[in-house]
Amino acid sequence: MNPTSTLAPVTHAPINDYSAPVRIWHWGNALLVSGQLLTILFQRVIVNARSAVPEFQETMAKENIALTEKQARSLTHILSERIWEWHIYLGLALAAFWLFRVILELRGPSEMRFSSRLMAVARRYRLAAPADKGDAGVALYARSTYALFYVFLTVMVITGIILTYHNEVAFFDQIEHTAEEIHNVTMYLIIAFFVVHVVGVVWSEVVKKSGLTSRMIGGDARKD
Repeated sequence: MNPTSTLAPVTHAPINDYSAPVRIWHWGNALLVSGQLLTILFQRVIVNARSAVPEFQETMAKENIALTEKQARSLTHILSERIWEWHIYLGLALAAFWLFRVILELRGPSEMRFSSRLMAVARRYRLAAPADKGDAGVALYARSTYALFYVFLTVMVITGIILTYHNEVAFFDQIEHTAEEIHNVTMYLIIAFFVVHVVGVVWSEVVKKSGLTSRMIGGDARKD
């Protein structure tokens, strides 16, 4: 008897179809993270509080209103606070979406669990014939980058919660500075992931004709 005949048949999680909850999470999460990054862009580049002080003074001078530097700084501080309020609101919404994804991972059916998809791709790579190792390796690499993104997102949410509530929780206040540094570094890692992700999706659509984007929008499955 062939020893391989006693092995259980290979089963694959449905790694190419995307259920409605997963699609909602994906696009909602993408919008929230993009919104977070936009608030940082406005705060640090477009509406820089320090550089805005002389601009406020110059603009008000045209109306014959003389602003001291302290008064101008107060105005830019108000503007800065408004931007950060949006950053916090988006961050709390992102935390809610993160919790939703954790619940799907822990309690949802197999097709909604990232771990099931990752293990299916890893098994496919392990059992693939030599001629198919290349494509299977690319799929495994893509899933592995998603795993890193989930780690980055978890760190971003946790440190964001610490920074938001550090005045209310004594322990959070003690680690605020460390949390802020980690939060900032993680932001750049997420930006890097976004770039790699977009390049990968474009490559998949143009070169592989995978229909990945349409499946993530419509949820249609492509059977392998």
